[in-house]
Amino acid sequence: MKKLTLAIALFSSIGIAQAASHEHEMDHNMSGHDMSSHDMQPAMHQGMGVVKAIKAGKMQITHEPIPSLQWPAMTMWFELKGHAGHDISVGDKVHFEMMQGEKKKWVIEKIEKQ
Repeated sequence: MKKLTLAIALFSSIGIAQAASHEHEMDHNMSGHDMSSHDMQPAMHQGMGVVKAIKAGKMQITHEPIPSLQWPAMTMWFELKGHAGHDISVGDKVHFEMMQGEKKKWVIEKIEKQ
């Protein structure tokens, strides 16, 4: 029994010594690090489809599946960024690049006739 008690005491003291040697102040202040390469840019996705309707600043497109979003083919409205789509008409087959903008709405950044 003395050997068991001695072994427990020995191993306990080793654990305490290791814990004490690892005690130090953890400062995670990253202000001195250049984080510019870590900026997250919203993902750009591409699609193909046919324009079904156009309203001020919006376009309805029936698009093919978009694998990068795991979307099936569907018809939906997209907001247009800037002058995107100014030369597009209803019925045009288009290739477009989009990203998720403010309020989780999908915004077409670039669109061109096919």
